[in-house]
This record gives sequence, C-alpha cells and structure tokens, in this order.
Amino acid sequence: MPSVIASTSPSSLSGARRKFLLVPLLVCVSAVTACSSLRGKANDLAEKGRFVEAAELYVKVVEDSPNDPSLRSSLEDLRWRGLSQLLTQARQARVEGRDEDAELNLEQFLTYRKKWSSKLDGGMESSLLEEMAGTHQHLRQLINEQAKRGHALTAEAHLNRKRALLAYAEMAPIRRDVEEAVQQGGAATCARLKQEPSDGSAHWAELVSRYCRHYRQVAPLAPLFPEALGVPMFQVSLEGISNDVVQYLLSRLAGAFESSPWYGEGSPRRPPLTVQGTLSESRTSQPVDLAASWTEQVPYTAHEDRTATAEVPYTVEESYVDKGEMKKRLVTQKKTVEYKTTVEVTKYRDVPRSFAYRALRRGVEYHFAVVAQAVLQEQHAPLAVKAENSLSASGYEHNITFPPADVKPQTFSQPSKDGWLDRELQGYEKTFSQTLLARWQASFCKAPALTREEAARCARGGVELPPPARKALADTLGDDAGQVHQLFVWN
Repeated sequence: MPSVIASTSPSSLSGARRKFLLVPLLVCVSAVTACSSLRGKANDLAEKGRFVEAAELYVKVVEDSPNDPSLRSSLEDLRWRGLSQLLTQARQARVEGRDEDAELNLEQFLTYRKKWSSKLDGGMESSLLEEMAGTHQHLRQLINEQAKRGHALTAEAHLNRKRALLAYAEMAPIRRDVEEAVQQGGAATCARLKQEPSDGSAHWAELVSRYCRHYRQVAPLAPLFPEALGVPMFQVSLEGISNDVVQYLLSRLAGAFESSPWYGEGSPRRPPLTVQGTLSESRTSQPVDLAASWTEQVPYTAHEDRTATAEVPYTVEESYVDKGEMKKRLVTQKKTVEYKTTVEVTKYRDVPRSFAYRALRRGVEYHFAVVAQAVLQEQHAPLAVKAENSLSASGYEHNITFPPADVKPQTFSQPSKDGWLDRELQGYEKTFSQTLLARWQASFCKAPALTREEAARCARGGVELPPPARKALADTLGDDAGQVHQLFVWN
C-alpha cells in the first residue's frame, strides 16, 4: 500500500519545475530588507511546509504588485503545492486507516480547489480519483451498511455529518448513492415496523408513523396519546399592558404549547393556564449642578534678552594730495556694533477653568414580571414559568451652550418601552417552551426501567434518550434507538 502513495503522490510530479518556480518566493533578489514584511511571512510559512496558509497570505503580495509576473507564478506554485500537500495527506491517512482524517483533508482540498479555481494536472487528477474511491468505500461501510441493517436514522446521522464534503460537485455520484441507500433503508425499516403489533400503544404508533413519514412512506394513523392536551384555556390578569399586547402574548404562548410534546390535536382536555403579571414605569427628575472643565489661554508680559546691532559713526584722519602738496583731513565713517537689550513680549499660558451650570437629571425604569401556571397532570406538581426583569436609563437635560467646554444642549432619550417589552415577551415565550420540554423529560424519562411504550413516550420529548429508554427500544430499532428523538422536533 505505501508504494501506491509513492507512485500517485502529486508532490512527486514535475518536481524540478515546481522547485524552480518557487525560487522567486523563497529568495529575495536584493537585500533582505527589500522584501516586504507580508512577503517575509509568506516565505516563513512556505519554508515550514504550510503552503495553503502561505498562498492565502501571498494573494495580498500579488495584489500590491499586479504587474509582476514572477509574483503571480509564485502564487500559483504555492497553491499547487498546497493542494498537493492536502491530497497527499488524505492518501496517507487513508492508507493508515484514518478515514476521518483522510476525508477532512479531502474536504479542505476541494474547498481550496474551488476557491482558487485551480486546474489539476494528470497526476493530481489521478490521485484525486483514487481518494474519492477510498471515500466512497468508507462511506458505503459507514452509511450504506447501517441502512441495510435497518438503521436508517443512524446512517442518516453519519450522512448529515458528511454533508459538507458531499456538497461538492465532484462528490455528487457518491452523495446520490448514500442518500439512496438511506432512503431505501428507511423504507424497509418502515415496512418492518408497520408489521410490529402495536397493541394499542399510542406512543409507539406515533413513533412508527413519524419514522415512515420521515422517509416519505405511507404512515399509519396514530391514535391520540393519553397525555395529550389541547390549547390551554387562559385566565389572564396582566396590569399595565394593553389588550393588544396581552392578546399577542397569549397567541405566542398558545403557539409554544402547540409546538410542544404535550399538545395533541383534537384533545378535549384543555388545562386552565393562569397568566399573571405587571408592567410598571417609574420616572425621576431632579435638578443637579454640573461642571465642565476647559482651558483658557491667559496673556502675560515676559521680558526677553536680545542681541541688537547699531551703526556707530567715528572720525578718522586721512591723507590726500592737493596740487602736489600732502594734506590731511578728517572723515566720518560707520561701524556695526552689537549690544544687549531687554524687550517686553506677550505670551500665553493655559489656565484650567471650570464651567458650572445646572441641568435636570431625568430617569426612567421599566419593570416587568409574569408567571404562568398550569396543571398538566394531576400526579405531577403544577407547571410554573416565571420571568422578571427591569430596564433603567437616565440622562441630563438642559439648554446651555458653552463651546470652550463643549457644553451643548441635551435631551434625555427615553428607551422604547414597547420595544423592550416585545423583547421580554419573546424571551418569555422561549423560556415557556423550554420549560414544557423539560417538564416532559422530568415526567416520563427518569424511571430506571422502561417498557417500549414508555420509551417511545420519552422519545416524544425530542432530546437524546437516557440509557434505559434506548435499551427498551433497541430490541426493535437497534442502533436507531439512539436517534429516534430526532423524529420529534419542537420549535
């Protein structure tokens, strides 16, 4: 087996050519400092064998120099090496029996091939086909064999886990094969389950019906289960809330109840559900003294020593010839001299100031509390779903303007009470729904041993079954006993 990888490994193809193309990336022609830091990071990643990461980083290098063909060649080479590495890793993992790792690498290969629009050469194409064949064989064992054994839900769980890999166009034939196997397995199991005697077991009949409908088969009509309840009869006492909002809340709670395991269409039993609550609003307003800091530039007179120059006249005697006779005369000349002087200058210093003004501090607080209570079963404690929350906000109001301290008129913006209440009601609806599901689990899934009918009733809760429930269903459903809760999806 190892020799197969050696002969089909994409990294062994055109090695000299690939090595040559990588030279512009790994070696800077000029000094090291001439390489950009981004290119340097890509170089480091490539030298460490992390070609996919290097290629992703190198895209920016090419974008910065779109007219450099050597950079484009280096990018394409990095991408080729990255794809080759992923495919080689997939093939190696497959040979070593690590099928999940192999398919993870194959999925990454297909992801980057599509992202980069890469064309494969003959060697890599051949290796891809071999890896796809290995994947097909593994998925047949993982999915098709389970479906043939009558465990269609288990097979489907494996199929769903592989959806991302099977979504690629190259995998379409494999996807159709395993999907068909799951569908056929589900149809066969449905036919077998319909032959099982139900003995008037409503929950088991409902489970079989949902199993068959899940695989688009004719489903037997299940009788109404004993615990079934209709939409509750609401008894409402909500203060501070408009009638429209009350009706909105009740419609949401009714919808949540209908989307719970307790609801059975056509049930004449409508439990009373009391809904009590309040919505209050309190406001505050009081005058306050505020201060804003600012800085004033204050002038002051300073004395500075400076050097000045002046032209000073002086008299010198000079000789001259007049009619052949040497004579002398006095002439005035000037010279420049430096001297020190003190001058007054105006300077400015920053002086911290405080601007005092008055404003109104306004505040508002909303408070919402609600509790819904109902008796779902006489032998169990009443259901009580509570919620309580508050929202407070405050701010200042004034019409003062003082630009040096950036003081501007302010108005307190009160948060929307209707918007806040709507979010609270949506959250309460979710809590109500979750509590109904939890109560079903607490009521019917806690026993240390269960019959098949009791286990089917537990499965109606829509969450993973505890070991006693799985054990009770395993004789009939096999591995699917751990998956039947997925047939009951409550929104």
